[in-house]
This record gives sequence, C-alpha cells and structure tokens, in this order.
Amino acid sequence: MEAKVRSFNNLSRSKKLPSGLLPNHWVFGVCHVDIHPPGDLVLAVNPQSEYLNQAGPAQILSLPTTREKAEATIPYLLDAFVNPTPIGPSVPTFAPWTWSTLDPDMAQAIEDSLKKHDVKPALCKVGVCTAEERDILETARAKLLSKLTEFSEDIEPDAVGPGDSTKCHGCGMSRECFFQPLKHCARCGEAFYHSRECQKKHWKHHKPTCCAPGATPSLDAYDYYNMKAPTDPEARALMSSLRLEGHPNRGGTALPLHRLVLTGQDTPEKMRLLFGPQYESTLKEDHEKARIGCLLDPPPGSPWHILNASMDDHSFVRSLRPATEAEKQEVEEVREIQALIRLRVGAGKSPSSADMQAILKTFGPNWPAKLQTYTLAANTIDQGVPAGGYRGF
Repeated sequence: MEAKVRSFNNLSRSKKLPSGLLPNHWVFGVCHVDIHPPGDLVLAVNPQSEYLNQAGPAQILSLPTTREKAEATIPYLLDAFVNPTPIGPSVPTFAPWTWSTLDPDMAQAIEDSLKKHDVKPALCKVGVCTAEERDILETARAKLLSKLTEFSEDIEPDAVGPGDSTKCHGCGMSRECFFQPLKHCARCGEAFYHSRECQKKHWKHHKPTCCAPGATPSLDAYDYYNMKAPTDPEARALMSSLRLEGHPNRGGTALPLHRLVLTGQDTPEKMRLLFGPQYESTLKEDHEKARIGCLLDPPPGSPWHILNASMDDHSFVRSLRPATEAEKQEVEEVREIQALIRLRVGAGKSPSSADMQAILKTFGPNWPAKLQTYTLAANTIDQGVPAGGYRGF
C-alpha cells in the first residue's frame, strides 16, 4: 500500500485536464458487476469530458460497515489513477485536482482513510457529488457494462419474483450494480427497473401479471406524451402553441413541462392533456423542480440559466403561476444559501467541494438535510459560466 500511495502522490496534478479546457474534477463510486469474474468495480469519471477510469474487481460492497468499505476502496481508487484502465480515449496518467463521491458518510470515511495512509493532504478532501454528476456516473457505468458484456454469451436472466426490490426485474441484476435506486412500475408497483429501456424490453414478460386480462396498460407521462397526445386534436393544438415542433428535445418531457410552467399553463387539466391521467405518478418531482427552477429565474453565468436557455423561446411571455407558500419558503432557503456562497467565494465564482462542505457544516448536525437545497442554490447562482459552456462545482 505504501508504494501505491507513493506512486499516487508523485502523479502530476493541475486544475485542468491535460487538454487545458476542462476542470480536473472526478466523481467516483463502487458498483457490483455479475460478469466473470463477479465483484465490485471502483469507477471514476470526469463529468465534463466523461473520461472513465476503473479498477477491480474487488470485494467491497459486501463488507459490513462504511469504514471497512472505505478502507477496501482506497487501493482501487488510487489504482484507477496510477494504473488506469480507461474506457474510451486514453489520456495521460495524472491525479485529480478535486474529487467527490455519492454519499456523505462514505465521503467522510474515505477522507479519514486517505489521511491515515498519508495521501497528499489536498486530495484528502472528498466532496459529495451533485445529482447531475450521479447521473453521469450511472451513464458511464451502463456504457462500461455494455463493453464488458459485448462478447459474452447472451444469458437469459433468472425471473425475479413480484415485489422483490433487490434486483432489476428486466435484466436480473442486483441493485448494487447501479448508482441510481431502482424505480417501480407505476401501474402495479410490483416490478422494479434500473432504466426505462430495461422496463420496455421486459414489458412482454411483465404485461400478463401487471394488467388484468383484456385491460389496456396505462402509459406513463413520457409514453403518453409521445404516443397518445399527438393523436388528440386538443393536445396537438397545445403542443403547437408551445412551439415544440422541430425542437431537438421535443420527444422528452422536460421541454414541454418547462414551457407549460414558463407560460403559466401547468394546470392539472393541461398537464393531463399532454402527459395523461397518471402524470403525477412519474412527473410530480420533475414538475416541482421545473417550477422552482423558473421561480428562481437563474441569472446568466449559472448552470441552470444555460439549461433554461436551451428550452426557452424568446417569443413567449413569462407568466408563471403564483408561488405556493411551500415554494416561497424553498426559494427563500435557496436565496439564503446563495448569500452564503457569494460571501465565501465572491460574485461570479464557482464554489469548490471544500466551499460546499464549509457552508453545509454551518447548519450543524442536520447539514445533510440541506444538501439538496445547496445543490439547487449553486446551480442557480452566477458562477461565471460562459454562454454555451458548463463548468463543474
């Protein structure tokens, strides 16, 4: 271990990737793979370039405590940079400038273990990644698994019993194989899947137990919007008024949802018109997020301004429905954290993982409850992000 730490500490390290264009920030996590040999992989991804390094397999997730998992992770985490096995373009060997992981408890345990092994002090700071970074890590995991199984035999997964939330009912893989929690079937709640694609592939097997004989399966918001709404004249007229035709993202629910919110048309009647009678079961959280994102009106230079700009149409008149009391309180909490960020790093600057930890710890032992609000505050504050670009924080 000493030799591995020495090699890691001797790696070159800078704020930017070797290209000089993107931040040298990495997100890492541990996932299980059931291929041969089965075991746990440590994955590290740079969110901006999507460079992915991996090390393993190892036995990590089966260990009983977070401390033991962290201690077992360290040699493979260092190996991912000292002896990387890149998936995609090969890059020179170097150490990260900053890094983060998925869980606050794991981040703290990793920090303690890095210090114990005399890793370079600057890299003993481990942040907690954002929801967007978690999504990127999950996408990288899926791509890696696809490559690892590309030449393996196509084995039919064992059937998973109804109500079993420990495995994906489509591919049969354990929930420990994914960085995102499994999501249940919106109709019956008895089947669980790691992705929409896996659910669609499994539908022919799940349909007999999900639907009563002769019943028509209900569509989730995404499928209703793409399959049912275009056949309804009133829904088509609403889609036309929102100028969705020809937009590259018109097939997803984020664009129509954003434009409904922006124009004050996100009423239950019009939501049902575009997304179906069961829209709340799949869109409730996205709807709340879209409303808060518009109510905060992110300024230029913020990551969410870039996101909103990609979905806006300048011919629309901004006329959001009034905020509820709960939304007013959430906006106020976000503004308070934004004031703390500006006080610590200054206006138009991007907070680091260390800044995030320092600000969250001002809330005392209940700081994990503020993590989601902090992420929203950072995403909707001016960080000096140039138009058409994104910079991690």
